[in-house]
Amino acid sequence: MRYEITKRFKFEAGHRVWKQNLSSGKGAKLMADEIPPNPCINIHGHSYKVEVTVGSDKLNEQEMVIDFYHIKSALKDLIDNQLDHSFIIDKNDPLFPKFKENFGFLKLTVVDFCPTAEALAKYIYDFLEDKLREAGLLDEIKVVSVTIWETETGKAVYKGK
Repeated sequence: MRYEITKRFKFEAGHRVWKQNLSSGKGAKLMADEIPPNPCINIHGHSYKVEVTVGSDKLNEQEMVIDFYHIKSALKDLIDNQLDHSFIIDKNDPLFPKFKENFGFLKLTVVDFCPTAEALAKYIYDFLEDKLREAGLLDEIKVVSVTIWETETGKAVYKGK
């Protein structure tokens, strides 16, 4: 892409990384002999920061890739109405049935993946790509990447295909 723009968003949400197991998988080889706890299995929350980058090889008639307002508008429902101040839970999480039964009065965002920062970045990427496709803009404007800052020191980036 010759031209790229980035729009930032923020939202507050809780989640649980129910698949976390620090003592197995690729990363376990980096640890000492001690077996640490798996803190992200617990229910917790973040002040997420999201950076969405879109690009095009040519500018539109207003000499823009697309107006920042249009990117904000495309993501408003997802970020402001669904994700913000919700609990993001995987419908495959073993706790989901009990959580839904006992805490169904809470604002839940039910997804079909373990809500890690990486998976949430892809989720937002796919959502925006679908919006651009529905508007007939996907030939002109591409989603370049979605970056999710889960903490001040930890981010995940999804760049797509």
